[in-house]
Amino acid sequence: MRAWRRVVAVARKDLLLEWRGRDALIPAGSFGLAVLLVLGLVSGGGWEAAPPALWVSLLLAAVVAAGRGADREGEEGTLEALLLYPGSREDLFWGRWLAVCVLLLLLGAGLWGVQVLLFNAPTRGVGVLVLAGLLSAFGLAAVGTLLAALLTHVRAGPLLMPLLFLPATVPVLLAGVRLSEAAASGAPAGPWWGVLAVFDLLFLLVGPALFEVVVEA
Repeated sequence: MRAWRRVVAVARKDLLLEWRGRDALIPAGSFGLAVLLVLGLVSGGGWEAAPPALWVSLLLAAVVAAGRGADREGEEGTLEALLLYPGSREDLFWGRWLAVCVLLLLLGAGLWGVQVLLFNAPTRGVGVLVLAGLLSAFGLAAVGTLLAALLTHVRAGPLLMPLLFLPATVPVLLAGVRLSEAAASGAPAGPWWGVLAVFDLLFLLVGPALFEVVVEA
């Protein structure tokens, strides 16, 4: 089987499990929505607070989604079964990464719609937001996939996931907020596109190699 077919097969398996159980998307979306509502109440609902509220809620929702992936692997033992199949371990990384990307993009689209209604945020610059969301999802999914594999058999995995995930993804939070503010105001984006690009390149290059080491340990 070719590498891309293995990647698609792993991603399809993860997405089918999520579709049947919805044990990652619903908890993550509910948590992200709760965070967005709380931040909206605290800030008074002004549109200036919309970008930080959106990205903080998305980042916290991503923690829940990635953490649920680690819990599922530990409960069902599917990682050990997948390791028995022939092929590169990196294909498993890319398949899981693709599935997590899809979940994060769905979460981001839903939270953005709620943010527009809650904060009366301007909808101009949607193209910038879409591109920023794609780049952010690529990097966040890489970090989440790697940490989920690392914490699969760790007893304190659910506790360690946010402690490791959130500090590692601070550049995505800062870049996302600044790019959203620039899109809303029409101001220059500055170096923040470069920050997202470097973050993605780092974890998409290092992530597969580290994933192979982690799963073989």
